[in-house]
Formats: sequence, C-alpha cells, structure tokens
Amino acid sequence: MKPIIFEEYPGLEKLPWMELGDFPTPVEHLKRFGEAVGLENLYIKRDDRSSRLYGGNKVRKLEFILADAKRRGRRTLITAGAVGSNQVLATGIYGRQLGFRVIGIVMDQPNAEYVRRNLLLDHHFGVELHHTHSMTGAYIKFFGIYLKELLLGHRPYLVPPGASSPLGNVGYVNAAFELRSQIEEGLLPEPDYIIVAAGSLGTAAGLYLGCRLAGLKTRVLAIQVAMPSVTNLKKYAELVNETARFMRRYDESIPEMRVSEDDLILITDYLGEGYAYFTEEGVRTVELMRELEGIQLEHTYTGKALGGGVDWLKRHGLSDKVALFWNTYNSIDLTHLIEGADYHELPRSLHRYFEESTQEELWKKA
Repeated sequence: MKPIIFEEYPGLEKLPWMELGDFPTPVEHLKRFGEAVGLENLYIKRDDRSSRLYGGNKVRKLEFILADAKRRGRRTLITAGAVGSNQVLATGIYGRQLGFRVIGIVMDQPNAEYVRRNLLLDHHFGVELHHTHSMTGAYIKFFGIYLKELLLGHRPYLVPPGASSPLGNVGYVNAAFELRSQIEEGLLPEPDYIIVAAGSLGTAAGLYLGCRLAGLKTRVLAIQVAMPSVTNLKKYAELVNETARFMRRYDESIPEMRVSEDDLILITDYLGEGYAYFTEEGVRTVELMRELEGIQLEHTYTGKALGGGVDWLKRHGLSDKVALFWNTYNSIDLTHLIEGADYHELPRSLHRYFEESTQEELWKKA
C-alpha cells in the first residue's frame, strides 16, 4: 500500500520507497486483557502482522531504507544490534529477498529463548554475524569491516540500529496517518495515549511527529526498554526534529516544527536491571496477553512497554482514557525453518547462548 503521506505531501514521493509490508495493520479492542488490568478502553495496533514474511515495526522503516540502498546501487548492508536483535534478523530476511549481502554486528545481552531462535534464523537467512561484547567493540568492529569492504571495492550501506534514522522514521510518521484513517472509519475511537516501546526511539519519534501532523490529540507514551545512553529525552527530541527537517526538504508545505524535551513523555520506571533483563511486570503482562487474548509478546520490548504503560496510566488516574498499545513484535512463526539447526555453525563466541541457561529457565526455577 502506497504511503498515505505521499498524498498529503506530494513532495515526499521523491523519497525512496518500496512495498514490503501488508498495510494497514489491524486494530483490535483488548476487551479481556483490558478488563483484567482495569483499562476497559484499551486497544492494540497489530504491527506484529505488518508482513506475512516477518512482522514487527522494522518493516515500515525498511520500506524506505532498503529502497534507498537499492537506489544508491549498494549491494552490501551492514547493521548492528544485540545478539537477539529483531532488527538484524529483519534486515537479513528482507535484504536477502532483495539480493543484498547482509553483515550483522551483534553485541552481548542477557540470554533468552528468542536469542537462540534469532541467532539460528540469522544464520538460516545468510546473515554474516560478527560478535562483540560491548557497544564500544561494535563501533570498532563496524569501522574495521567498513574499511575492509571499501578496500575490496565495495560501498556498503549502513542500516542504523533499530533502522531509526530520519528516512526510516518516515515509516512511522505515515503510520500515524494510517491510524487517523482507521479512526475516521470508526474502527476505534481517537486514542488519548499510544503506548509504545522505546529502544532506538525511531518508532516513537515517527509516531509523535505523525500524530502532530495528522492533527490527532493523541499523546505518545514511550516506555524505555534500553539503556539510558541509547534511550533518553535528548535523543528523542533530536530524532523528532531531524525527521521533521528531513521531510521539509522534500515538501515545504509540511509545517515547521521543533519540539523540546518537555514536549515528550519518556517513561523510565520499567526498565528493570537493564536492556533485555526480565521484569516481574513484563513477565506477568506477557503471560496475561497470551492467556486472555492469544497474542504473543516478549520480555525485552513489548511486555515491558505494555505492562509499564498500563501501570503508568493507572498511577496517574487515567484508567478511563482511551489507550492504544502499538505492538512492535513479530508474530510470524519461523521456527520450522530452524528445526534441526546446529548452533555450532555459528561463530564460536556465540555458542554460550546455547550452552547456558535462558532467563525463562531461571524464572521457572525461582
């Protein structure tokens, strides 16, 4: 489906874009879950169904980013994330489909079942994995790989962590216009709040800017799920402003906009011990959503975000408000692709994720 914002702002048609997803994604009333947690006006935006190939929030961003890589004639993509990164996997899946070679730089994180699954799927889809232990190590490894590729005569294309860049964020500016259309169709009332996980912040920044441009009263509740060095108000405001300036370069009819940190809501109370560490609130939310709605969340992003957003609204006396949870997880089951896969085919330094206990196993023992 062609982006709605191309109709609203025709100058944006100059942007690189290709169709990867199945849009619009559905909206549903979380009746049983909402009643259980005390938020009867709670809805969900099913971006977990953004594609029949591999869903989640990366699809909207990659429609712009991979089109840009194609337009520039690049053949190799380099991206980075944690070892269980959905971003690395999504780039690998869609990159392979489009004929790119994909290099993924992956950093350590707490172990979980999805980490094992994503690593094996990365390998299945041909992602060349390079493991490092820290963010500093990732920067060093990136520059080393990038220089080597240049010396070999290649010009690799960098897909930023989370696919969060002014270009990628346009996908979520458009998503807010998609939401407005669904409100106008009567599929849900206009939300007072959108609850969304905040990692690299591109999804939240795009939604905030999109809601403003679309004339929605909706406020974005961005729930921090990554370390403060990555997820903070300063970066959040910069991403919104950079995306707005970027879009105006293509269409000057887009209103000038500059936001400050005071305009944004970034909730930092639900991170727990750190990125990808399970929390009681997150685990309870994941289990409740599965039992009551048959919807699969996970413990790193969506479980923490929904659980935290619900608790924040209730603590602030906003239980009667209309809230929309934006589900950024992928619901397409790809485990059949890795049945019988041997983790020993992965880089040796990643084997420990298959030899040490997962957090799921440790929580069951506790």
